[in-house]
Amino acid sequence: MRAKTKVYLVLWVLGAMALVVSLLLGDTLPRSAGGMLTGVGAGLFGFGFSNWRMRRWEEKDPRRMKQAKIEAGDERNIAIRRRAQAVSGEVLQWTLMVGAWLSIGLGAPLWVTLLVIGAFLMKCFLEVWLMGRYQKEM
Repeated sequence: MRAKTKVYLVLWVLGAMALVVSLLLGDTLPRSAGGMLTGVGAGLFGFGFSNWRMRRWEEKDPRRMKQAKIEAGDERNIAIRRRAQAVSGEVLQWTLMVGAWLSIGLGAPLWVTLLVIGAFLMKCFLEVWLMGRYQKEM
């Protein structure tokens, strides 16, 4: 087992231990510390396990993993992935606007509405800036 695989295995175990500690000491820890320990533990557990499994598959079948890397870098797959990201960005943008209208209609505090509108505007400005940047590069 390579060193990088061992690091992910250690992260996985540490995440599991943090989750167990947060469950066992749930009543004695302050609420914020227990929540933080649970979140960090769950994150480490998922990150460590998924990367550990990927490294193990790579060690057991390097030819298959090499083929997967080639396919991930293929121009057609890159174009498909970018198109999916663009469509999901549009869906997110309009979902934010629906959320802003709902927050107005339901009488939510003003800061909630402004936060949602700010996220919408940030996405719009980022999109325009990236289009200009990519037009200069291409």
